[in-house]
Amino acid sequence: MRSQSVGQTDLIIRKAQIFLEEEIEAIRQTKELMDEDFEKAIVLLKDCRGKIVITGIGKSGHAARKMAATMVSLGITAVYLNPAEAVHGDLGIVQENDVVIGISKSGESKEMIAIYPAIKNLKASIITITADPQSSMAQYSDITLRIGLQKEAGHLNLAPTSSVIASLALGDALATIVAELKGFSEEQFAVYHPGGALGSILTLNVEDLLSDKSYSAVYETDSFKDVLIELTTKRIGATVVMNKNSLVGIITDGDLKRLLDKYQEKCFNLLAGEIKVPYPITIQKGTKVVDAIKMMEQGERSISVVPVMDGEKYLGILRVHDVLRSLKTATNKDGI
Repeated sequence: MRSQSVGQTDLIIRKAQIFLEEEIEAIRQTKELMDEDFEKAIVLLKDCRGKIVITGIGKSGHAARKMAATMVSLGITAVYLNPAEAVHGDLGIVQENDVVIGISKSGESKEMIAIYPAIKNLKASIITITADPQSSMAQYSDITLRIGLQKEAGHLNLAPTSSVIASLALGDALATIVAELKGFSEEQFAVYHPGGALGSILTLNVEDLLSDKSYSAVYETDSFKDVLIELTTKRIGATVVMNKNSLVGIITDGDLKRLLDKYQEKCFNLLAGEIKVPYPITIQKGTKVVDAIKMMEQGERSISVVPVMDGEKYLGILRVHDVLRSLKTATNKDGI
């Protein structure tokens, strides 16, 4: 009985793997079919002076809704248009200078063909995503983007599976590349996602990630032992070196390890001022966390800790670890 159960599990898993391979193949074929028309579509969307209207019926309609939602989240003005409602007045949403993206596997959708001539009369541009470049919808279009499709995934080769996945992938490519070319940034992403935890992280300043545990400091006259105790007690990865109220250096865990390897017991005769790294890189209060990360990654060797300053006043140490932990928490909360 046990062996039969294991055999059935293996069979089901294999069926699922074959299904996914068929969907992956549709995306791979779509990739191979990309040509200069894709570049033309990118330019048309990037330079659009109106809005992007995305339309489709049935499962293609779901793909169209998702494509519009993705574009909006990336700062591209886009809306979904139900073609069945469009013939009863909703077509008024389409204006001159808009770009309409129509999705249909066959390119022969009755609802779509019914509104395409009117869209042309409105002087909007049309991009069609279809598996058939010779279809009726393609003939009306300014640009046709082909999806690869030998078969729909699944044993019946009937339900829209691979075709929808390929359309979604193509839509994601259009949206993300257009957003990149328009200079869409992390900060703008946060503006469009104000209610999400991820958006909150992207709008944080460096001081917002500091806590009581972020503060670590020794004075130039402190002993090597004092430095060792401070580093091992606070466990921030570094401590700054102070001269009265002025920050004059930094000592990291790595610095201490290198000194111990080189001088061994003689290290305990040194003072903090003698082992500090002078003129450390610092960052000012009010700096966005995303900008701090970019700064810490610049140069020949990236740094994992950086002192945060309020003018000349030392506030604490920001760690890459703190940022990554906050970002991980945010993405988990947002379900990304």
